[in-house]
Amino acid sequence: MSVVFGPNSRRVLQFLTHIEDLTPEEIDRVADLWKQTSSQTRAEGWAVVHRTTTPEERYRILVAASVARRAALDAAQNHQRHDWAFWAAVWDAATAVAVCDRIGSHYNVLVAPLAAVMPSLAHCRRDEFSIRELQGAVLKGGG
Repeated sequence: MSVVFGPNSRRVLQFLTHIEDLTPEEIDRVADLWKQTSSQTRAEGWAVVHRTTTPEERYRILVAASVARRAALDAAQNHQRHDWAFWAAVWDAATAVAVCDRIGSHYNVLVAPLAAVMPSLAHCRRDEFSIRELQGAVLKGGG
């Protein structure tokens, strides 16, 4: 597997496969929690992402965030939800998942709104699947 989504591509893929599983209530909750998070705190997290990654890694991390945002837009549209804060929360979370432990406690800030409804995000985990396990999970629709 190539490193498409930054240093933690497998975890990003796992995260992406679960965005569509969110209910309308969970989408609303994520949006509300994102709005309650300090914009300065989020900006500090993004600054650490910038400082701790190379330009090529940042490019791949932004690809991950873009794909996650698209998945969030689709999930929201499927549930007639249109709050941009949900899409922004997913963007932040995908970024944090992609860099994981490199950003320290900023990981928790960026994933917190999604971790409230996706508890597996509560702790930074490096890629957990082998390539074969990942392919099996993706092909079976699991994660």
